[in-house]
Amino acid sequence: MIQARTTIQATYLDLDLSETPSPPAPALFGTQDTHLTIDPALPGKQHGYLVLPYSGPTGPTHLRVPLCSIRGHRPGPTLLLIGGVHGDEYVGPVALQRLAQSLTMQQVHGCLLIVPAANSTGLMAGMRCMPEEGQDLDLCFPGNPTASLGQRLAHELFERLVRPADLVVDFRCGGRSLEFAPSAAVRFPGQSGPGQAGQAISEAAMVAFGAPNSVRFPASAAASCLQAVVVDAGKSYVQTELGGGGGCSADNLDVARIGCLNVLQQMGILHEEMHLRASRMLEVRDASFYVHATRAGILAPHARPGQDIWQGNVLASVLQVDSTGVEPQDIVIPRNGVLLAMHRGGRISAGDLVAILADEVQR
Repeated sequence: MIQARTTIQATYLDLDLSETPSPPAPALFGTQDTHLTIDPALPGKQHGYLVLPYSGPTGPTHLRVPLCSIRGHRPGPTLLLIGGVHGDEYVGPVALQRLAQSLTMQQVHGCLLIVPAANSTGLMAGMRCMPEEGQDLDLCFPGNPTASLGQRLAHELFERLVRPADLVVDFRCGGRSLEFAPSAAVRFPGQSGPGQAGQAISEAAMVAFGAPNSVRFPASAAASCLQAVVVDAGKSYVQTELGGGGGCSADNLDVARIGCLNVLQQMGILHEEMHLRASRMLEVRDASFYVHATRAGILAPHARPGQDIWQGNVLASVLQVDSTGVEPQDIVIPRNGVLLAMHRGGRISAGDLVAILADEVQR
């Protein structure tokens, strides 16, 4: 059971503790000062924070990550919905904030944990990485309770919220630089993971989500990111990639909203009708499906995410705008398939990711 700072005796809660004052962080602190302002083990709907004291540039302060716990009186699985691991990805935070405000405990069988913006300070600063220390939160997992702020946050998210979950749905998009065709994704099974049964749960949740594209990506290296440590812990995992380009659209928010409800219904946490939507199955099998720039300049795309593409056609051009006499460098499509994600265009450097390609396959 997750221990909150205050013991609350109740059989029903519908509380908003988001304005509950957190104790000031001492100049010297230990991991015992990190705490939740709510107790997800209790029935009810609770809004609160994961609080991490740290030493800021002007003195002791603390990081507060908003979260919502909805536990019904009836038994059922535990689902973690998490967004905003990168601060330049907005669809997840907006969609999950709306979901946290709309559901009630009377609808829920089991427990729903919602973290709209894991990197909340990065989101508000418009920065992909954590502004406090410049760390990529996604690369801090599984974390360390006595290391940097990013490592501590990753540790607390993993131990307090990932471990109790049966399934983790991680809301991502292409950030500022990439735009994805709206997708829900799983990873090919690696050497470690949830096993055949857990993989089947992940695949079923991906299909139930009902994004226009359902994608299988290569397995990640062990303990390299949130996805890898979730799977390594034996948990089922689904990742969404909904647009990008540093913003969010009404279409992608609608995909996220319906996808969330579908997964909740598919898991038995909600008992309502599912919204059936067509989804094509895609696979990204290895590094050859990723296209990188070999020259710096201004990228001019020739295709849009979601389009069918053909080997030998031009995917994009890199222009040298400091001279009208320099011919652009064309980036040629290396294989037939589907353009899953594309650089948003504009300035690009040698080595930057230009595109992710995929093959359409039968389920």
